Amino acid sequence: MNELVSYQDKTLSTYDEVERAAKAMAASGFFTDTKQASQAIVKILAARELGLGPFAGMNGVNIIQGKPAFSANIMAACVKKSGRYNYRVTEMTDKNCTIEFMEYMAGKWNTSGVSSFTIEDAKKAGTKNLDKFPRNMLFARAMSNGVRWYCPDVMSGSVAYTPEELGADVDEDGNVVSVEFVEEVTTIEPAPEPVEESLPLAYTMTIEDACKTKTSQDKPYGEMTIVGLEKMLSAMHAKLANNQLTPEEKAEIERKIKAAQMVRAAKVNKEI
Repeated sequence: MNELVSYQDKTLSTYDEVERAAKAMAASGFFTDTKQASQAIVKILAARELGLGPFAGMNGVNIIQGKPAFSANIMAACVKKSGRYNYRVTEMTDKNCTIEFMEYMAGKWNTSGVSSFTIEDAKKAGTKNLDKFPRNMLFARAMSNGVRWYCPDVMSGSVAYTPEELGADVDEDGNVVSVEFVEEVTTIEPAPEPVEESLPLAYTMTIEDACKTKTSQDKPYGEMTIVGLEKMLSAMHAKLANNQLTPEEKAEIERKIKAAQMVRAAKVNKEI
């Protein structure tokens, strides 16, 4: 059994113990992305659900725009320690990473599938740090895709995203350096068309209106990818929870959420 699991089971058996550990870790200053004990508690509890200890959680788990993100090493460890799944890297270059995923069935290991991520895939996805450490980035994306496709249960129900997939800058080891939020709604944007300046109560948004709605970077929703829309929705929902918003700001965010949801649904259904 992994030593981190044994350590966790022996010392953090109650919430009070988790809270004390979280306070100590947040106060230590060793984890630059965690300033409050409440943030540390969330990371530690997320790690517990994966059968990992508090230190692994503080290092390998991040909550970005309301979604859990895991380092590639955390995902790989969860696969290896599951006993049911395994993997092996069959190719590792600056141009491609290929990982074979296996599942133990009927007394032997059977190949479930192969996950490959190429430098071309990375460029299309906007993967960062390719010039600094391409192999690490390709491995991380091949691992997260493979876990989502072939053994999602090892993440205990959480979708396997790497921090980089959710907009974070990471170092060579996959540690978060900074987070780039896709959408930050701070002021009411001027409406691009007169009809949006003051919408009547009976107004029904059309898909055309939704596609023309723009981000704070002046990009129409209709030109965004499904993943980009999902990230933006998470950021806007988080912003909507701010109790300091004026009624006008709240109404504007709700309008943009509705537009983003309509565009995402249309793209998923291949209607646009």
